[in-house]
Amino acid sequence: MRLILTIITFLVFLTNKSFSQNLQKIDTIEIDTISNLKRFSFGIKFGIPNILGLTSEAVLPIFRNRISPYFDYSSFKLNPDKTSIDLNYTDYGVNIYINSKGNGLYASLGSANLSSLILYEEIELTDENGNKGLGSAQLKENINTFNIKLGIKSNSKIFFRLEVGYGIGKIPNNLNLTGSFSYEKDGISNISNGSSNESFPTIPGIGKKGIIIGNFGFGISL
Repeated sequence: MRLILTIITFLVFLTNKSFSQNLQKIDTIEIDTISNLKRFSFGIKFGIPNILGLTSEAVLPIFRNRISPYFDYSSFKLNPDKTSIDLNYTDYGVNIYINSKGNGLYASLGSANLSSLILYEEIELTDENGNKGLGSAQLKENINTFNIKLGIKSNSKIFFRLEVGYGIGKIPNNLNLTGSFSYEKDGISNISNGSSNESFPTIPGIGKKGIIIGNFGFGISL
């Protein structure tokens, strides 16, 4: 009987020791993962439609460090044929990582706004009396999209990132413009206000039903 009790006591001791060691290993792994986790990232992105812009990200301590809000911003200028376009692009949302380290593969959901100030030069305008002439017109247009992306981010202090996706939104086909123009009638020069209907200018990545997204970025993680 004493032998059986001794064996049972010995087995319980071994079980408790093994269990404690496993707990210590798990705690060590979790502590090591958290200590190596870089919660804040700041960098630069190149691509479409942002061309060149700034990016920031913060990994939250929820859902085992898988949720990461981000904010991207860029401002640039394009000059298609006889057109000047000032663009501001903002994109914000959340990255959802597969692992719990705030890096590697992730899916991204966000909302974006492409604000454009478009100046048309030397376009034909027509006033309410039917008079026509060449003039200039300016228009501000905002495009809002819901963005879905897939990406991958390296696990290093100097990080690299690659993203592809699509922004779902309503893209205007035509723009109604108003502006001033000059014309001659009976040998007299006149200035009048007129209007014109022009196609939406060509901007990289923008299609009829949304915006193609593709970019490469790098920066620093802290």
